[in-house]
Amino acid sequence: MMAGIALIAFLAAHQLGASRHLGWFVAPPLVAASYLVISGIWGICFVHAMKGDRRADYGPEAVLDPLSRARMRTRAVLALIASIIIGCSFAAAFVAHG
Repeated sequence: MMAGIALIAFLAAHQLGASRHLGWFVAPPLVAASYLVISGIWGICFVHAMKGDRRADYGPEAVLDPLSRARMRTRAVLALIASIIIGCSFAAAFVAHG
């Protein structure tokens, strides 16, 4: 869904000839779409990871092992950073292509 919104925004900005001015509005849906893909592959959620629990079938489950909790938080932060880099780099390429 988010990738579709980004694609529609990309095509609309390109057709209007305003890709240099409106190109950065493509970044937020791209960041969201890439985060959803990355977090789905790694099986993490940023909010739950920062709280120190993971989602289970019966609700949130606390992660008691400090090492495992630290790894989970690190993966969540890396997923967020990677999605921001991916979304912004595609938006920068779109604006530069203009």
